[in-house]
Amino acid sequence: MSLPDPHRRFLAELRAARLARGMTQLQLAHRVRLSRAQYSALETGRSVVNLVHLHNLSVVLAVRFMIGEPSFPPASGFVTP
Repeated sequence: MSLPDPHRRFLAELRAARLARGMTQLQLAHRVRLSRAQYSALETGRSVVNLVHLHNLSVVLAVRFMIGEPSFPPASGFVTP
């Protein structure tokens, strides 16, 4: 099964962010409450990340992952207070 380009980009960004922080898969997995095998499956595309894990990865790695077509407006522009 071929991964869509946005998924490949996310996986590359995830791995790059982890390596830039000097973390092993095991270290990051523990910080986001996953087993190393679960995290490895996410980083290699054998499993799909859910929103809770995506948020936790973002917090631990101190990065913002972009989801969706970059040319589209952010969904936050449609939320009313």
